[in-house]
Formats: sequence, structure tokens, C-alpha cells
Amino acid sequence: MANRRLIDQLNQGSEVWNAWRKRNPDIRIDLGSANLINANLSNANLSEVNLSEANLSNACLSNANFESADLSNAYLSDTILNNACLSNANLQSADLSNANLESADLSNANIRNAYLIGANLKSANLGNTNLGSANLRFANLSNADLSYVDLSDAYLIEVNLVESNLHGSQVLRANFTQAKLTGACIADWQIGSSTILENVKCDYIFRTYDAEKNQFSGRLPVDLESTFAPGEFTQRFQIIAIALETIDLTFTEGIDWQAFFQAFQDLRDSRPNEDISIQGMERKGNAFVVRLEVEAEADKAAIETEVKQRYAHQLAVLEAQYEERLRLQGAHLEDAQRTIAAERQRNTELVGVVGIVAQNQGSKYDMRGSNIGNFVDTAQSGSRVQSIQHIYAPEQQDLSKAAKEIQTLLNTLAETYNITTDAGKEKLMAELGNEVEKHPKWRRALKAGGIELIKVLFSPIGIPLEMARVYLEDEEM
Repeated sequence: MANRRLIDQLNQGSEVWNAWRKRNPDIRIDLGSANLINANLSNANLSEVNLSEANLSNACLSNANFESADLSNAYLSDTILNNACLSNANLQSADLSNANLESADLSNANIRNAYLIGANLKSANLGNTNLGSANLRFANLSNADLSYVDLSDAYLIEVNLVESNLHGSQVLRANFTQAKLTGACIADWQIGSSTILENVKCDYIFRTYDAEKNQFSGRLPVDLESTFAPGEFTQRFQIIAIALETIDLTFTEGIDWQAFFQAFQDLRDSRPNEDISIQGMERKGNAFVVRLEVEAEADKAAIETEVKQRYAHQLAVLEAQYEERLRLQGAHLEDAQRTIAAERQRNTELVGVVGIVAQNQGSKYDMRGSNIGNFVDTAQSGSRVQSIQHIYAPEQQDLSKAAKEIQTLLNTLAETYNITTDAGKEKLMAELGNEVEKHPKWRRALKAGGIELIKVLFSPIGIPLEMARVYLEDEEM
């Protein structure tokens, strides 16, 4: 309950109030449920003040400081709050209908379930704000900073978002019906099949954002003279929303397949109700990218963080094992580490082959323990470490094509024979051996790919490495 003396102090005007606060910085101010209708509190320092359920309707609050204040369930309809500071404020369930918040700072504020119908938020800073389930119908958010804002379940019907920054925003289940999005930046926004984009009005959009320069780029349509046809924006982006989305995992220092597939399978085990699979793999310069496919409404950031942490853990475990094995062969620690780094980088050369396996089998098989792409293939003590052969275009293209053909046949044979038994596996390998004999390109590809290609093709379906080698080497690869 508001203190009567505090209200009287406040009613003396902002200058007197601010001076009093300066003299009494440690006093906790409780103005909860206070009646401040039509009050003139421009420039007032109300930071960290409890104003929950207070009535500030029609008040003049321009340039006021509400930083970290509690305005939950407060009545702020028709208030003048232009240039006000509301950063880190609690405005949950507050009524801000028709309020003027132009150029206000609402960064990191909690505005969940608030009513902002018809509010003017032009050029306002709403970065990292929680606007989940808020009602923003008819609101003006043109030129507003909505980067990384949570708009999940928000009501954005007929809202003006012209030239706004929606970079990294969360818009799952948000309703943008008839919203104006011309010139807005939607870089990395988290859109899902539940996002409603019906009758959105948009001439052009920007897909990338430079935070340092605060500049939009990546215009669509690309031609500066062109604009979207009526309904084209909705058609383009609603289709994307309906589809599954992807997460790109980038490896700049090569990749250990055994560590990755173990980490990937552990990730899926930890999220049994989420459909996570490997969509593809590719080289980008010296880096290597594994693309995961996830549901549209999945928490992509959390998944990316988890799989990277799991990969780092598996990598540390395997590296320790590899170093020990190399030391037993007589290699010094530094030599072992250099060998590991070199082999990890050479593993990346199998991008075409492993990419095919990932696309065909990523969500079908449990690949833990498959020994896909170890750093080294150790033999007897003192023997030279076998490395993956370099595969260059057009040889790499031929290898990829041949591997895909072999993989297709393997899938067919795996469904034909009971490969859970040794007899079934032997029948599969015998028939595959006959087919390899008929296709010289397959033999050349298997020979070029060596032991690592055999691992990639056969380990995921449970064919022991030695069995595959026996049958395939009989064909004089």
C-alpha cells in the first residue's frame, strides 16, 4: 500500500521529488496501488520504486526514470512516456493501451501479458524484452529495436513494424495478421509453423544485420527497384516456417567422427521427444559444417550448445585414448598430438561420403561405437599410422557418386536379409561382393576411400569391419 507522505512528496513535482530521493538514497519506496491519475511526473526518478497496481492513467511521464521499477498490473493507459527509461522494469500484465512510448528504453523489461493496444512505440528500444503473450494490436513499432525480443504467443494484428529490427527475435505462435513489415530486418528470427503471417503487408525485407554498424543488409527482393507481390512475403516465409529448421555446427580444426556421432546420439537420447537428425555435411573453405535438422519450434540455441559440449567431452576422452595408444607404439607426446591433429583434419576429406551416409541414415541408426573416422587406424606396434587418402575433385565427385550407389544397394540388402544374425550379414556381403565385381567404378572408389570409407559405409548397419574387409578384399580392390 502506498505511503501517504510519499505521495504528498511526489505531488510537489519532479524537481522536489528528485532532490528528496538524492538525500535519501537508501529508502525503499512503496507506491503500490497509488492513485496518480493525470499526474505530471516528467523527469521524475522512480527507479526501483514499487508501483505495482498503481494507477498512472493519463499521466505525463516523459523522460521519467523507471529503471528496475515494479509496474506489474499497473494502469498506464494513455500515459505520455516518450524518452522514458523503463529498462529492466517489471511491466507484466500492465495496461499500456494507447500509451506514448516513442523512443523509450524498455530493454530487458518484462512486459509479458501486458496490454499495448494502440501504443506508440516508434523508435523504442525493446532489445531482449519479454513480450510473450502481450497484446500489441494496432501498436506502432516502426523503427523500433526488437532484437532478441520474446514475442512468443504475442498478438500483433495490424501492428506497424516498418523498418523495425527483429534480429534474433522469438516469434513462435505470434500472430502477425495484417501486420506491416516493409523494411524490417528478420535476421535469425525464430519462426515456426505456428507463427501466423496471414495477409502480412510487406514490400521488401532484410535478412542480415551488422550489429557493429547497426545496419540491415541482404534485401529481398534483391533488386532495389523490386517489391514483393501481394501475399508473396507470406507465401515465402510461411513455407519456410512449416518446414523443419536447421542448425549449422562449424568445425574449424577438423572433426573426429567417432566423437561426433557419439555426441550426436547422446544428444538424441537426452531429447527423446524431439526429432533431431543429420541433414547434411559440407566443406566451407578450411572449415567443416554439419547441418542438423530440428523441429521448427525447437530451442536451437540450447541444442547447439548441448551438442558442442558433448562433442568436446567425447573428443577429450578419445584423444586421451589415442595418445596412450600412440605412446605404446613409441611415439612421443608432441608427435602423437601432431598426428592426431593431422588425422582429424584429413577426416574432413570424407565430407562427400559421410554426407551421403548422414542424409540416408542420420535418423535411422544408432551410430555409437561405430568407429567412424577415428583419428588413427593403429596396427601392430611400430607400424606406420594409416591415414585417410586425400580425395580431390573430380575424384571426390566420383567417390561420392559411387558411395551413394553402394549405400542405396546396402539399404536394399539390409531390408532383404536379417542382418541381426551372422548368416544374414554374410549373405548381404556375398551379394554386395558380386555387385562390386560387376562395377569397376565401385572397386576403384572403395580402393581410393580405403579403410575409412569401409567404416563409414558398413559400421552404421552393424557389419563388422573385418567381415567387410574380407569380402571386399577378395574382389582385389
